[in-house]
This record gives sequence, C-alpha cells and structure tokens, in this order.
Amino acid sequence: MLDTLRKSVTGPFVKILIGVLILSFAVWGIQDIFGNYKKTVAIEIDDYEITIDELVTEYNNQISTISSQLDKKISLAESLTLGIDELALENLIRKLVLQIEINKLKIGIPDNFVAEKIVNDEMFQSNGAFNKARYDQLLSYAGFNEQSFLISEINSNKQNQLFNILANKTYIPKTLHEIINNYNNTMRKIEYTRIPKSKITVQTPSEKEMLEFYDKFKKGYRKSETRDFDAIIINPNSLKDRITVTPVQIENYFDENKDTFVIEENRDLYQYFFDNLAMANQFYEESKEKSIEQILTEYKISKAESHLGIISKDLILDDEVAEIAFNQPPNTVSKPIDGMLGISVIYVDNIFEATSPLLKDVYNTISQEIAYQEATSLMDNLYFEIEEEFLNGRKLFDVARAFDLNINNFKQIDINGLNESENEVDLIKDTVLLKKLFNTNIGDYIEVIETDDSFVWMQLISINEPYTKTFKNVRKLVTSDMIGKRKNEKESEIINQLKDNLEADLDVIDILSDYDASMELTAPFSRNTPIKEFTEDFNDRILSSDLGEVIIGKSTKDILIGKVIEIIPNEKKVLERDAKFNSDIDLQYKNDLFEQFLVSIEKDYQVKVYQENIDRLFNNQNL
Repeated sequence: MLDTLRKSVTGPFVKILIGVLILSFAVWGIQDIFGNYKKTVAIEIDDYEITIDELVTEYNNQISTISSQLDKKISLAESLTLGIDELALENLIRKLVLQIEINKLKIGIPDNFVAEKIVNDEMFQSNGAFNKARYDQLLSYAGFNEQSFLISEINSNKQNQLFNILANKTYIPKTLHEIINNYNNTMRKIEYTRIPKSKITVQTPSEKEMLEFYDKFKKGYRKSETRDFDAIIINPNSLKDRITVTPVQIENYFDENKDTFVIEENRDLYQYFFDNLAMANQFYEESKEKSIEQILTEYKISKAESHLGIISKDLILDDEVAEIAFNQPPNTVSKPIDGMLGISVIYVDNIFEATSPLLKDVYNTISQEIAYQEATSLMDNLYFEIEEEFLNGRKLFDVARAFDLNINNFKQIDINGLNESENEVDLIKDTVLLKKLFNTNIGDYIEVIETDDSFVWMQLISINEPYTKTFKNVRKLVTSDMIGKRKNEKESEIINQLKDNLEADLDVIDILSDYDASMELTAPFSRNTPIKEFTEDFNDRILSSDLGEVIIGKSTKDILIGKVIEIIPNEKKVLERDAKFNSDIDLQYKNDLFEQFLVSIEKDYQVKVYQENIDRLFNNQNL
C-alpha cells in the first residue's frame, strides 16, 4: 500500500497539481483558497464532517430503496414531500456518531480477518472457490471499489462487535412467549370479494372535456428547466472496439477458467401451495392416478402462477425445497413440504442435464470478456491522461480530438434525465451527474463525474427556461390522466357502496354482478397460516381487525374487500419455543437495546447542520 502511495505522488499528474496549488497560494493566499471549503459540508460533529457528496450518496440510496419497495420510480419532488432528504440526514448523523463512539472505544478489526471473510463469502465464489472477476463485478454493480468496500466491511464488523458487546445476553420471559403465541395463532374467518380493475370501465373523454381538463390543470403539464450540454463519455463498452483479442488469449482464458463455463443442471419446476397438510397430501395421492392438467383443473390451481421457471438448484432459497426438487423424477409430484413459504408440493416438468461447453461454444463470449477487461484498463489509463489535458487548460472539443473520442450532444435534458419526449437517456442516467449539471452555470468548470461504469466530462451549452407544453403535445397524456382520474373515482364509489352495505349487513349481489364478482368465504387463518392469495398488507390488516370490521385492500390488478365474520381464540396452549423462534425474539431484543444505546449517545454530541448548503442542494432543482 505504501509503495503504491509513493509511486502515485511522483507521477506527472500530481507534480502539475502541486505546482498549480503553489501558484494559487502565491496569487490568492492560503486563506482565500480554503476560506470557502465549508460550502461542501452538510453536517459537522466534533472534528468530523459529512460532505454534500456523502449526503447525495445516502439520499440516492434511500431513493433507490423506497422506490423498490413502492415498485415505482420516485421523482425529486415526491422524495422531498416524503421527507427522504431528512431521513438521509438522520441516517448519516447516526452513522457518524456511531463511528465516533467506536473510535473512542478503540474497537479494532484486523484487515486479514475481513479479507478472509470476503474470500470465504459464497456470494463471491464460483464452484466453492473465490472468483476475483465475480468479486470485481459485484463491487462495481454496488458502486464500490476494492478500497471503499474493504473500509465499509471493516466499519461494519466494528459495529457488529459493539452490538455484541452491548447486547451480549438477553432473557425472554414466558409471558412474552404467551402473548406472541396468542397473537400468531388467533384465527379469523372472513367473507370477501375480489373485483378485477379490468372490469371497471369509464367513458373516454371528449375533445371539449380534455381541453377543459388541460386548462384547469395546466401547471401539471409544465416542463421544468432543461439544459443542453456536450459530454465526453468513456466506458469499457465504448472502448472495446480499440481492443484486439488474439486466438491465443482466448484459448488460454478458456483453459484457466474451464470450471466457470460449466452449465449446471437446470429443472423446469412448479410449486403448488396449500392451506393445510391434509389438502397437500390429498393432491399428492391423486397425482399418482390422474394427469397433472386434470388435477390442477379440479383444484382450481393456476399453472402459470405456480411456475418457478427453468432454474438451477442454487437459485432456490429454501434448502429443503431445493433438495427435494433436484431429487424428484421428471413428470412427478413430490410429497408435501412444510417449507419457508408454507405447505407445498413440487412438480418437475423437465430436466436439463449439466453440460461442459467446448471452446467453440464460448469463443465469442470469451473474446467479449477479454475485450471488456482490457477496455476497463484502457479506460483507467485514459482517465488520467484526459484529466491532465483539462488541467493544462484544453477545451472539451480539443481533448476529444486529441484522443479520437466522440462528443455526445444532449438537448433539453431535465433534472430527472428525461429528454423533450419524456424518455430516459441511458448514457446520463445518474443522479449525481444530473445534480452537478443543474448546479452549474454556463462557463463553469465541471469536475469529471464517475458513474456506475463511465467517466463523464461535461460542458454546459445553454439553460432553457421552464415552459408549459401545448395541448397538442400532451393530448395523449391528458387523455390518460382523465381516464385514470375517472377510474379512481369509480373505484372509490364502488368501494364506498360495498363498505356501507357490508357494515349494514345488506346484500351486495347487485353491485358485484356488474363486475362478474361474488362474495366468498375463507377457511379460518392466522398469522402463521395467512391466505397466500392476499397481499401481505391485506392479511395483516384483516388479522388486526375487530369482529364485523370491513377492510379495503388494493393491488395493481384488483380491489379486495373483506369483512371479519368470526374471531377464533388461540387454542394452542403449547408454546412455540423452537430455536428459530427464540433466535428471532432474541435478535429483536438486541436490536431494541442497541437502538436505545444509539439514542442515548446522540444526546452527548453537538451536531451542526449546514442548512444553507443543504437548501442550496435541494432548492436548485426547479421542482
């Protein structure tokens, strides 16, 4: 490590940088050079700082996590309304306070201990051995390099050590076991209906209605400020054409990595779930005498919805299910399995044996892989050379011509990376890049930006003021918005009618008949045996409801309405105190203790928030 540092400070790029700094001191003085550095600070605790860039990274992580949970992309405006910026700040403060506390306690983790954990992590292995290429690839996807990942792992292990010190021993009282046992095993029976949203139709708006809607909600069709800019973008894919891969390289690569090309056995699998073991056993016994198509029809099981796909054994999360699935003969049903997701049987439709491809089968794949690896090295070398050119005052066009690189022209790009047609532009789909672009004025120098797989140098050409799109340009969107609004209103009307009738014990057949729906009755179910056809949220709300209460649930496809008609108290007096149960409760106890510890130490620190810098970050986005 020290040798690497020594070599890096003797290179021409660093010498030029030092020269520029010395010249700067002579012209402006040290105070002026460093007087405004606090503009990059978001939070200060003791002698530690959290930068605006770190806040952006945490903010993006939160956006990504919450977007994934909501199954939709959250815009900047929505994120601020949800308070994701404040959540990012709170997380960073907590992380830094915890890190300061760890430093005070002098908790240490040897580098070789962490390195050994990484090497032995199955995620980074192929065929039981550490695979460097897979390791580099996964780190790249996650936005790490080797150094930053090692630091992250060391800090994570230090935190785990502190966690274990604070929550070393816990005692779970019997009373808590009894409460949880009753909570999980109290059963409910409901009557419910499921209305497909596809059955709810509304009238298509007329031209006059659309014009009136457009005039009323014109602000909603406003295009925010956009920017035109030029950019040099280098990444392995753009540089692969400069690489020549020889047949000898391909042969050597194949010989050294033969094991990685083995295609594991795959099976075409179906998993059919049941509410209880008796029904699963009955299905299994009947499958010995009837065809799978016949029995699925009789049990009203959807074959398509039960398809796990053509997969390998390692992709099945439940080890017990995986073991049975890959020992089951083809075209047969397995005995019932009480697995992680419930009681089920496995049907094996087809088996695709493991194969070892010949060199000719993977020749092109290897060629592309070698080209990609060498292009990655070329990209790293080009990065320093290009940076040196910019440091010498060269312009974007001159640098592109010097290295025979394309200049990408982008027009009317908004803060979300959408072009005039509201389509995402893949080359610049990076939040940090867009934020830097929109915090820049024409003529400002924009530092190089590193995205997931590219280096980007930008030059702002023009700033385009916000404007309201014409009705002609948004006609389709207006139509869609109006139909969506009418459907929402219709759904609310149906829900309110059904809710009122069910609460008053009135008939709902007439309402449901218009949508080919009917009322159904469930068998008793509990938190330990939820209805798998219901969403997790709907199950949870039903199981928390009182007798006679009506619960509304929505998914992307259906409206669910259920009424609790019976609550059956827990009859299982034997406490479920198996190892997994105890482990889960123990972990929750420890988490609570650790949370209390974090809250208590936060009070001991003076946290200074540079609100002006944070406001500048979020308020410049033309929301």
